[in-house]
Amino acid sequence: MLVLALARGLRDAGVDARFISIYSDKLDPNERANLGVPLVTIGRRSRSDVGFFGRLRSAVRAERPDIVHAHLSAGKYAGRLAAVLEGVPTIVFTEHDDERVGPIPFAINRFLHARTACFITFSPEHRARVARNARIPLDKIVVIPNGVAVPPAGDRAALRHELGLPADAFALYLPARLVAQKNQALALRAFAMLAQREPSWQLILAGAGELETELEALARDLAISDRIRFLGYRADAPLLLSAMDAFVMSSLDERMPLALAEAMRAGVAVVTTPWKGVDAVVRDGETGFVAADFSVDAFASSLQRLRDGRTRAAVTEAAKTFADERFDLRVCVRSHVELYERLIAARR
Repeated sequence: MLVLALARGLRDAGVDARFISIYSDKLDPNERANLGVPLVTIGRRSRSDVGFFGRLRSAVRAERPDIVHAHLSAGKYAGRLAAVLEGVPTIVFTEHDDERVGPIPFAINRFLHARTACFITFSPEHRARVARNARIPLDKIVVIPNGVAVPPAGDRAALRHELGLPADAFALYLPARLVAQKNQALALRAFAMLAQREPSWQLILAGAGELETELEALARDLAISDRIRFLGYRADAPLLLSAMDAFVMSSLDERMPLALAEAMRAGVAVVTTPWKGVDAVVRDGETGFVAADFSVDAFASSLQRLRDGRTRAAVTEAAKTFADERFDLRVCVRSHVELYERLIAARR
């Protein structure tokens, strides 16, 4: 989503931006038509499919880019290597914290890092951690927070009717992939602790993933199935914020979560776990509620703080002001354009 929003913003700013997707792009014809930027899909089938690399090099060669900006693990390794071998003059990488360790990844990264002009991180804490762990000079690392558009406003009553939510329900919203990192089991257990005390509360999970069956079974075991909605993957996840009263994030680890920034810009109160770097996004009691630790008791206590309507309103208003200033997509795009121009000028 970040790359898509950035590419469209760059196009509008006069930059000729294009996608190369190493794996299947998984877009239907309508989504592909609405991208707004050209897309080349390499179609790598799995990690054992090594033949993709020749196709990737050909795609990079055909584009003849001034800059290759790589993302995620595939971009970090295959994308940057293809750019090096094809003589791309400037390489940029946004570090999402690939956790690979060992002598081979270290050696590959040492080679590629030396040929990467700039690394983008999401916060000062993230920048310091990347410099320390990857042994990259600080002057090669910049901070550009992820940008998000203000989520579209929907018809609250109509959305609640579609979701089967009572008009007087207090809706907690957790949109995320159903995977271990997102730790939805913590949210379910904390919700179960409060369910009897808060009869109007409902928990809505949007997202698909490998833990769907396990989480549904946990909801049954906790006797809260009637208060939980599993929506599956929703392309309109930001729109659903209009129907919600609070945004919940139970993750074990995050970098700069787009969904959290969207909730703040939409004026929805946020409750989150204390993942490393959270202070750059949410300040407890000021722009949201941050659990003291990752225990069920601590997360339930943070959820309970939502009950004070006056405090919730004040924190939500402060969060929106903060997010509108820090996570504006236009600022994010402008920061990238300025970085690209500076790097190109440095090569002249």
